Amino acid sequence: MAITRNGWDVYKSYSNLNLVDFPWVTGKVRGGDHFVVLDYIARRINNEVEKIIKAHSWGHNPRPVRGYTNVWSEHATGTAFDFNAPKNGLGVPITRAFSAAQIARIRQIIKDVRGAARWGGEWSRPDGMHIELIGGNAKIKEVANLIRAGKLPNSGTVGDVKPATPSKPKPIAPKPATGAWPNKPLPVTDAHTKASDQAWRDLMAAIDYTDKSLGKNLQTWLSELEDPRTGRGYYDTSKWRIDGDFSNESIKALQRKLYDTEDANGKRLYNGKADGKRGALTVRAEIGYLNLPANRGTK
Repeated sequence: MAITRNGWDVYKSYSNLNLVDFPWVTGKVRGGDHFVVLDYIARRINNEVEKIIKAHSWGHNPRPVRGYTNVWSEHATGTAFDFNAPKNGLGVPITRAFSAAQIARIRQIIKDVRGAARWGGEWSRPDGMHIELIGGNAKIKEVANLIRAGKLPNSGTVGDVKPATPSKPKPIAPKPATGAWPNKPLPVTDAHTKASDQAWRDLMAAIDYTDKSLGKNLQTWLSELEDPRTGRGYYDTSKWRIDGDFSNESIKALQRKLYDTEDANGKRLYNGKADGKRGALTVRAEIGYLNLPANRGTK
């Protein structure tokens, strides 16, 4: 059986019976005492730091640590969750993602669970969205029992506060009046132009995907949006790498996302097949997505 660096056994199947639904994320976490401790941390983050957006937060995922091929992530064990991932992304300095007061509150929450968890925001490669359990089963049981007994600060009732509803993309600050996107909708074309390519880059930056590679930003964004057909990311990182090669499976993921997105009249942006071809129908749907008022910061 595969074991992670924290000593937890890996659950390679999404349907493992030890995994249970977690109200704060789109996926699952390990049940029992582990759930109790993770739920306590998530509730306090939601109440004291920032509202957790379920659609932007993740749990179990049988994958390696990002950037590695032979080191299992703690997400693979169901003992970790990421909250508000688009905002609090991997590599984003915590002083950019959080205020000084928020950082202090997260640190206090971690301190209050008495060695049962740690925060990725403290790492040399900051991962401000990431919380993971440590210390072994005995430690988790000890802390879970304290939570159940109401002996930790703000213990409350397990699961008593709901996560926030999904928000619209972060508004984009209007640029000087140039007659260009986002101040003005993009013209609908059958192939991408410099303007539409730049619009994608601006939108990704606005929601805190800041890699130099637009392909990597789009793949990461699509991997962190849940495909309702599978319950996983549109771009499934258990099968495909974040490598910046925006073709085939990446385009299929984008096509599925556009199919699931409606315009102002309630019509699907994309009605073709998920065929991995970035032809005129797909490009027109992309431009329709970029021109949505919420994505241009006009609504």
